[in-house]
Amino acid sequence: MRLIYLTCMFFAAGPALGQSVTERAAGLYGSANDPTQSCSANPHELSFIDTPPHALFRWRMPRPDRDGRMSTEETYDMRGADATALTLLREGDAPLVETGRRPVWLLRLTEGGYCWGRADWPLVRCIEPAVRCATDAATS
Repeated sequence: MRLIYLTCMFFAAGPALGQSVTERAAGLYGSANDPTQSCSANPHELSFIDTPPHALFRWRMPRPDRDGRMSTEETYDMRGADATALTLLREGDAPLVETGRRPVWLLRLTEGGYCWGRADWPLVRCIEPAVRCATDAATS
């Protein structure tokens, strides 16, 4: 009986097994806090390219980026990954005054999406949560 239970648990977990963190992270997202950037209003797609390794964020409509400019796309250089987070450098980020280097961003996967941290922040600080959109949001 225990073997049957373990076999069922293995197949129930199927899609996550063997997937890389980028495969698990790729998809359509909306802001958990900002209604103007939600899944229904202005979702964004997270995708990846291998050479050179980049994370690409694309919104349907322009929205203010971290610098206050209107944009539909952001590109991050991938510096590493583990099972739950991606280590990224945002293209165009200015160096931090304290270190003279660009900030290192951590895209942390959460139960239903992701949030942002930085390498120089406490581990518990995770901002701008995004939630994975239902598949029908992509076609509406």
